Amino acid sequence: MKRGKRAVRWTAALCALLCLPLLLALAAHVGAGDGETAGSSAAAEPAAAFERQLRNRMADTLSRLPQLPVTIKKVYALSEDTVVAPKPNPAGYGLSWDGADTRPILAAAEKLLDGETLLWQPELERMPGTPVRWYRDESILALAWKEVVGGDAAFSFTEVKLAHPSQFRRYLADNSFASPIQYPPSQLAGTVQAVCAMNGDFYKFRSMGTVVYNRRLYRMDDGRLDTCYVDARGDFHFFRAGTQTTAEEVQRYVEDADILFSLAFGPVLIDGGVDLCPETYPVGEVDRSYSRACVCQLGELHYLFVTVNFEGPYAGVGTIRSLTDALLARGVPKAYCLDGGQTSTLIFGGTVFNHVDWGTERAVSDILYCATAIPETEWAGAGEEAAHG
Repeated sequence: MKRGKRAVRWTAALCALLCLPLLLALAAHVGAGDGETAGSSAAAEPAAAFERQLRNRMADTLSRLPQLPVTIKKVYALSEDTVVAPKPNPAGYGLSWDGADTRPILAAAEKLLDGETLLWQPELERMPGTPVRWYRDESILALAWKEVVGGDAAFSFTEVKLAHPSQFRRYLADNSFASPIQYPPSQLAGTVQAVCAMNGDFYKFRSMGTVVYNRRLYRMDDGRLDTCYVDARGDFHFFRAGTQTTAEEVQRYVEDADILFSLAFGPVLIDGGVDLCPETYPVGEVDRSYSRACVCQLGELHYLFVTVNFEGPYAGVGTIRSLTDALLARGVPKAYCLDGGQTSTLIFGGTVFNHVDWGTERAVSDILYCATAIPETEWAGAGEEAAHG
């Protein structure tokens, strides 16, 4: 009887394996319907989700038949209309006072890193008395640590490598443009179940800047601020102040370049490894000493969240010039300034990681965040299954 059941499972698995290319081709055909614009990932998303579902079910089937010399790698992604991301696996988090303890974490993330070199290194000298924190699963690696830069500046870093661009996201308070209510960054991060997050541009605090959210243009730049656009591949695109002059021009760019959202603060600090830090800028009091925040793209699906704050004896917060110099020294290729001062906040695992000015989070209108793409159903029953053999 057992032999018969085993034969049925083998036959079903082989049939599914043989049919998979046909089903994937069908999914691709469904996504290529009439009226789609070239490069529109939004139009193709239902077919892509169908393809991922087929692939992942096939991977589950094959995993139950280890005798077969065939494996299929699962593909995880979040849909664009997802507001609350999957809950991170508590077992994925870790903390250590010894950087060497991250070596097994980095080794386990080798496939995800895919050759990308991290800024974080186990032997890196951290701020005295501070730990390194991490989160890892198949879809994301995030590491957070603090350094003393220049002898007196407290820098906090969160470095993230993702499996899919849908995991790099922006969230506006109440998921609505111009919501009258602001929330602390940690509350916004908790709402969307972020692995890690940072403050955004606080667009609600000013009327300047081009605001794109969920592919829709809500506010047109008045020509004074640099804009950072983030496309559906998770890549940053910088436009200097005044280079886009009409709403029609921006909307056309959003459609042609497959833009998901924008950030409207700035300035652009580094682009293509080139120092673009200006001496003056309309917002952020760039020539004065304030806590700072910026977001960087290090490579494909590879990001860095950075804040500089007063912390303990380290009072060397400064101008955007000193921030830019620190990033250039680390080889950062793309960097964009976000709202600073008390707004500068990093969240990791639901709690504040940096030392926020005055020791209290400021209520804000938006965050940037990174999320896991692994459904809770994939890990929630793992311990129970192990307990039952």
